[in-house]
Amino acid sequence: MCAYRSTATFEERGIRPPPWNSATVGESDLKFIHLRDGEDTGLLQYVRSGGIAFPHIMVPDQLQIRGVAKLSTNEPVGGVSALHVVGDQSEQDSVVLQNKEADEANSALSTMVSHALWLWNAKQNIAELITRAQTRSLLAAESWLPTPLAHAVFGQVPGTAAAAEADAIEAREAEGQKNMLAKTDGPVSCVAWHPHRSLLAISHRATDCVFVYDLVNDTWCSNVLQNAYMQGITSMAWQPNCGYTLAVGCTTGVCLWNIVPAASSDSADVLKAPGLGGGQISAWMSLLSFPELSGTCKYPSQLPTSDKVSFHRSASSVSALSFSNSGQWLVAGHQTHGHLTVWDVALGTATPLKRSGSTSRSATLQVGMSPNDRYLISTHANGQLRLWETENWTSRVWSDFNANVTRFTWSPDSRSVYFAVADSADIYALALYKAPSSLDAQVTHVTTFTAHAAAVSEDADSERVRVGGSIKYLALDPRGQRLVVSFDDDSTSGDISLLAVYLVNNDALFRAGGDSSALMPLGYVRGPNWGKQHRLEQDVALEPKPDKSTKKKRVRVGTPTPSWFGFSPNFEPGALLTVVWANGKISLLPLLYATKLTRA
Repeated sequence: MCAYRSTATFEERGIRPPPWNSATVGESDLKFIHLRDGEDTGLLQYVRSGGIAFPHIMVPDQLQIRGVAKLSTNEPVGGVSALHVVGDQSEQDSVVLQNKEADEANSALSTMVSHALWLWNAKQNIAELITRAQTRSLLAAESWLPTPLAHAVFGQVPGTAAAAEADAIEAREAEGQKNMLAKTDGPVSCVAWHPHRSLLAISHRATDCVFVYDLVNDTWCSNVLQNAYMQGITSMAWQPNCGYTLAVGCTTGVCLWNIVPAASSDSADVLKAPGLGGGQISAWMSLLSFPELSGTCKYPSQLPTSDKVSFHRSASSVSALSFSNSGQWLVAGHQTHGHLTVWDVALGTATPLKRSGSTSRSATLQVGMSPNDRYLISTHANGQLRLWETENWTSRVWSDFNANVTRFTWSPDSRSVYFAVADSADIYALALYKAPSSLDAQVTHVTTFTAHAAAVSEDADSERVRVGGSIKYLALDPRGQRLVVSFDDDSTSGDISLLAVYLVNNDALFRAGGDSSALMPLGYVRGPNWGKQHRLEQDVALEPKPDKSTKKKRVRVGTPTPSWFGFSPNFEPGALLTVVWANGKISLLPLLYATKLTRA
């Protein structure tokens, strides 16, 4: 690992954090605009420079689903539901979704459900009698037969020592799975931008449903995606070049939704592609599960059609998803092991990539295909960062980090990957020096965000804000010119409600020497204030307290901490930063800049 020379830090460049009672609306001319209220003079400056203001999207904590039929059928299975919000009237007006067909379908399904329940109960009674007989036979056999022979003859059934041991192993695996997943607060668990349209898929943590927001029309899709199989959502991804197909990763596998918008009745819109906002949709879901991990492993490009593994159901859980830019492949990482699964979505076949371990200690944290589809990166809970080339599916691994790689992001030219490591304020880059499919790459330490306290203005009595700490997440905009980082809540961190933004010069990673750094400090982003609660908590925290731990805890109550952030793939004036805050509010912040980076 080599170190890259950094030009200056945020503190050395004199970049001041915004005050607590302000909110960032965007960037213009390399400066961030922070407003205190609607009469702030910065608003006029922002508008004159061509600034764009987007409304906040509010996702409430509690949602109530109605008209949902929980199906238990073979693929494909559907689940387009209606939704209404439990909350105040302003939230209901923005999120209320209706579906008239659901109530009509209930009467038709009632007879089918009653027959299905009768058959299910009969099957359960028979199975229970068989299980009791097996248990009695095995308990008796274990007293005079060797245990392996008794298991081979009678199997492993509830109530035996072998079954208890298997249950204990499963419980430990489940606990490891819970510890592996990042604990984020707020009602939003996952967000995914459509690669070609201004559509935002948002999953709700409490109800495990997905709803879609149309940014162009400023409306919600009037249907909600929900199904009994879709539980414990961990990741989402839209399929490129395939209309409206959304993959949702969850504890049961991958729920692949195919969405068909309603045709427009307006003759003027006949030649336009139909959108999802406001109208009724039709949707169906296919549950993609995983192939067996035993046997010889072959790879997608080397696998004949006759040898491909068909989809079948499994209890394996998904922790991360990534589509290839062409839309042909869907790559999934798992919560219970470190192997990856690559689907050819069109053919309906899946192939396992077995490399990083078969326990939850090597579970996959993140996967990501490069923009040119020639490389794949996966990070794992055992501290590994693995680079795959997709022609022959060979790989190279880096594991000499002090902790797990928390988040990575590809550059648009597929030549480098920026990433951060847990419990560290360092930002690294993986630079690929040769053409695909070479694995000749080197990890470089790019810069360190030094935690410091800074005044919000030049006044001598102005408030001081401590910023920095361990880096939690990072994201690079689609043009590769803005890198945004957030900070983890630990003993070294300051105001974790702030996001730090760097100006990116990716060419510096491939230049020997030179005066330019790959990352240059640019400014801070602060989210919308949460009202009087934040001010009161700050006032209480500023009072002298003998217990320092109590003071530190009270400072953080009520701060608008980010739970997720990323960029819209399509925004011509620059980059559109999307930030999900822990109170369910989603901010859309335009970063306006020229398409070419000007270097001094």
